[in-house]
Amino acid sequence: MVDESLKSHVGEWIRLRGISGHGKNRIREHGDIWLIEEVVGNRVRLRSREETFKCGGQMHFDGRWLDLPWDKDFEKVEIVNGVGEFVIC
Repeated sequence: MVDESLKSHVGEWIRLRGISGHGKNRIREHGDIWLIEEVVGNRVRLRSREETFKCGGQMHFDGRWLDLPWDKDFEKVEIVNGVGEFVIC
């Protein structure tokens, strides 16, 4: 379950757990810590912590939408404090 309290955590980091095969693959590919960028209606837009895929010769962040209050692929584990942004080169 992804609770609606995420609306008050925009700009903070969240740890996710994959609950479907698709979700588990995304966690394996892009990591389990994501930035909460915005909440739009009953959806939350997230960005991966690191630039994890290459397109056009440049590395990019992955983006993800979560459905509130239930998402079929992910569940919230915790809000993570003290996570700084960094890029792997």
